[in-house]
Amino acid sequence: MSEAPRPRLAGKTGIGNLRSAPQASSGLVLQQVAPSGKLRPYVQCYWQARGQSAGEPTGVELLHPDGGMGLLFNFGGALERDGERLWGTCWADGPKRRTARLAVDGTLDLLGVHFQPGMAYPFIGEALSSLAGEALTPGEALRRLELEALHERLLETPALAGRIVLLENYLAERLQRHGAPEVPALRTSLAWLQRHQGQASIAALVEELPFGQRRLERLFQHHVGLSPKRYARLLRVAHSRQLIKQGGATALLTDTAFVAGYFDQAHFIHDFKAVTGLTPGGYLDHVRRRYGREGQP
Repeated sequence: MSEAPRPRLAGKTGIGNLRSAPQASSGLVLQQVAPSGKLRPYVQCYWQARGQSAGEPTGVELLHPDGGMGLLFNFGGALERDGERLWGTCWADGPKRRTARLAVDGTLDLLGVHFQPGMAYPFIGEALSSLAGEALTPGEALRRLELEALHERLLETPALAGRIVLLENYLAERLQRHGAPEVPALRTSLAWLQRHQGQASIAALVEELPFGQRRLERLFQHHVGLSPKRYARLLRVAHSRQLIKQGGATALLTDTAFVAGYFDQAHFIHDFKAVTGLTPGGYLDHVRRRYGREGQP
């Protein structure tokens, strides 16, 4: 296949709350690259994450779920994710229900693809519900994806720009070879939930569709790997997190809950902790430590 055009630097896309910065407080350096035109409807971004401190882990990155899945390629040592050490070269990172925690040390050297929610199926070729959950699926368990062979080619191409070209060519070839037909109802449903930031009911969404809730559930399990209700909760909690980051030290959690569509603190705290593992107050403390008193714009 001919060489793909050089991708643009990514804007606000990314994985979890990993941020494009010279160096995060955890010692992580992240670079993000936007996909080229034909892959933009499917791919949020490509990213490279490296640790800068030698020795023991210097910090932990929170990888928040957004309904999308990804592919990971490891060029460093063992990963430590959610307290478990993982040895391997490549994985599929299925749709997550909860925030993952990645330890950062000087051996960390990862390259990844992060797909748009609901848009990985043409590349994966099976129902996303089979990959959903908190565990990574090793490349050797997904032979048809040929991730191990792709890892070898990436390993031989150390420059990030060259690796992005290899990823783009790999994805473009799989899309051409295995591409599934468009599912307009899926895009409509995802856009509707995103527009409402997860606050509106699934019943209200179904009223906008030419079919019922049972078919919507099957559509989401197949293409997203999560139920519509669970995806909506991820959106709602993500909106809450953004409000807390924007507010910084002055953030009032009662106001945050109200703006995010929660009318009682108990429900707000329950949903927030179920997804992130932190209470809203605990996350506010994290934001203050990471971004300072002014928060993040």
